[in-house]
Amino acid sequence: MEQPLSRDAFVWGIASLCNLHCIPFDAELLIRRFPPAYDLGVLLSAIKSFGFKVSLQAGQIQPLHPAVFPILVLLNPPIESESSAEPKAEAREEVRAEDSASSGSTESPPEAVVGAEAEAADTNAAERIPEYGLALVVKTDGERVLLVTQDSPAPKTIPLSEFNTQFSGQIILATPQQKAVEEDIKAPAKFGFKWFIPELLKHKKIWREILLASFAIQLVALATPLGTQVIIDKVVVHHTVSTLIVIAVALGIFLIFNAAMGWVRQYLVLHTGNRIDAVLAHKVFGHLLHLPMRYFEHRPTGTLVARLQGVETIREFLAGSLVTLLLDFPFLFVFLAIMFWYSWQLTLIALATLTLITILSIAITPLLRQRLNQQFLLGARNQAFLTEYVSGMETVKSLQLEPQLQKQYGGYLSTYLAAGFQSRQLSNTYNTFANALDQLQTLSILCAGAWIVMHNPEFTIGMLVAFQMFSGRLSGPVLRLVGMYQEFQQADIAVKRLGDLMDAPTEPYSLIPSRTNTKAGNIELEGISFRYSDNHPWLYRNLNITIKPNKCTVLMGPSGCGKSTLAKLLLGFYQPQEGNIKIDGKDIRHLSANELRNYFGIVPQETMLFSGTLYDNLILANPHASFEQIVQACQLAGIHETIEKLPQAYQTEIGEHGTGLSGGQKQRLAIARALLRQPSILIFDEAVSNLDQHTAEHFAQTVNRLKGKVTILFITHQLPKGLHVDEAVLLGSGQEAGLINMEKQHVE
Repeated sequence: MEQPLSRDAFVWGIASLCNLHCIPFDAELLIRRFPPAYDLGVLLSAIKSFGFKVSLQAGQIQPLHPAVFPILVLLNPPIESESSAEPKAEAREEVRAEDSASSGSTESPPEAVVGAEAEAADTNAAERIPEYGLALVVKTDGERVLLVTQDSPAPKTIPLSEFNTQFSGQIILATPQQKAVEEDIKAPAKFGFKWFIPELLKHKKIWREILLASFAIQLVALATPLGTQVIIDKVVVHHTVSTLIVIAVALGIFLIFNAAMGWVRQYLVLHTGNRIDAVLAHKVFGHLLHLPMRYFEHRPTGTLVARLQGVETIREFLAGSLVTLLLDFPFLFVFLAIMFWYSWQLTLIALATLTLITILSIAITPLLRQRLNQQFLLGARNQAFLTEYVSGMETVKSLQLEPQLQKQYGGYLSTYLAAGFQSRQLSNTYNTFANALDQLQTLSILCAGAWIVMHNPEFTIGMLVAFQMFSGRLSGPVLRLVGMYQEFQQADIAVKRLGDLMDAPTEPYSLIPSRTNTKAGNIELEGISFRYSDNHPWLYRNLNITIKPNKCTVLMGPSGCGKSTLAKLLLGFYQPQEGNIKIDGKDIRHLSANELRNYFGIVPQETMLFSGTLYDNLILANPHASFEQIVQACQLAGIHETIEKLPQAYQTEIGEHGTGLSGGQKQRLAIARALLRQPSILIFDEAVSNLDQHTAEHFAQTVNRLKGKVTILFITHQLPKGLHVDEAVLLGSGQEAGLINMEKQHVE
């Protein structure tokens, strides 16, 4: 990690800029958006998220114009002396001794030991990697510096010499941008090739180095034909061995130099392409994560994955073959001028042959594009098929679907392979004709050149051989250009497929909080009318519900009446056609998606657990939660004792989707994970539908322990026995909800 920062320094730096420019700031929203670890690059990205225009400069602060202040600067990590390190080490040993003594007197759960070891490892890692600090420099007069640091919130003045001992030389210039009006007026740009250009231009220095390497390679390419001509016309004719040795050594040096420059150029292209690929793939995946739920409803997972893989195809075209060809293309005119100087007749033969190759490529392009597009669609269908049925393997085996699926996949695979064969066969046909025309060019130049040699004494055999070599230098890039046009068709298809994803509008997402941050957990639905589309019936018409804070409210009704859909409306997954939804008096349409969902913790019917340890699955909900907070959440959810009995407690590995855990254990883990988010509203969406009666009753007791701490919305078609309920809401098909007061009652 380059220039690591602590979490406190990261939050303080951004909070200082926001407070300076009167921008609302919420540390919780920030750390949820940017989980650890932190460094200078993450800091710059976070500052940009608040609407700042950010630039990073290296140098001293004295030459800066006074108008740019205040500025954020990076401070060197503190240097810890050996004398100060020894007392800290002794203190750590005393703590360890006290811990072991206390562990001998009182029982300590095994997972606490694991957690302590993890925290100790984190502490040691933090000691091994020194962290940089931040300071806000208000102004300087060339001798003194007025600044604010994390340790001293009040401004202080220190000598410039003292500041320079702490200053790392990195200056962050951040100015707020007024983009809201412009974005409202200007329509968003469509996704296309130009979307990739800004990232390519960030590496101007490397592209300059690649250009210099290309220039050197082309100069060597000029020397080789000329040296060959001299050997044939001068050395062979006059039998000058010494001249032959000199030219051979020179050409050998040129060849070694050419190989070295070629390696360097290719290395720079590959290295830069990798960096660009990482950034672009990160941006595309980030855009995918912020798309609304409706986008994913009608698009198979395999198809989306296939479109994401198109980023690499586009990057390879832009940062690979296209860049090297553009760098080499200007030198074609140099070779062409030299060829005209040698013989305009032979040059016309070369140009005529290359023109035929170009016409052939353009002629097959429409058919090739059609076949490539068909191949892409069939490949995406195959991937979607595999993703869907592999994830549902339990159902496949229970219904004995193996023979049918194998036959169906065989049909899909044969169709895809046939489409791929047709595309490759068309390319093979083109390559065959292009190579034949290239060989025809060589033969034509050889025969015509021999005729010119015999009838024109000034045109020598050496000149003919050199011309043949120059024509190869001309035809090579032209053939690459024609071949690249076919690569362009593949990249263009990938751009259009990816454009369906990138042009889709994302959910509103902001790190700037609303003016009020109270989270009482009060829910109001006023005149809500909703249906999935114009072709679907109304689920609600003029629905009015009020859910009081810190109460347990049950939402009941028959299947299909819209109970789970109501939860999705609250979370902003769908928008009602009519009416308003308010959380603590705020219309959810005025809240960003992340701020709205920050109110909620949800326990779904099907709990999604991921491969890894139990600790890994729990910490996903709140990356900054301490181990004590995780244990506390698990105790509230009634799963802590069960975890203690596992071989490795919280570090126990679980398989994909929580393989090896019972339904009740998964549900309680989901509750613990939801509680770690510290929500003000907790939603249970059909959480007991897959549980037996005994497990459901135990689950109800877990929910009862949460009463009074958060607002509970329990969605179910059948209440579990023993659940203490304050109010129950009965939903009918498209009708207003009926409210049953159940104060101080519980379900029997």
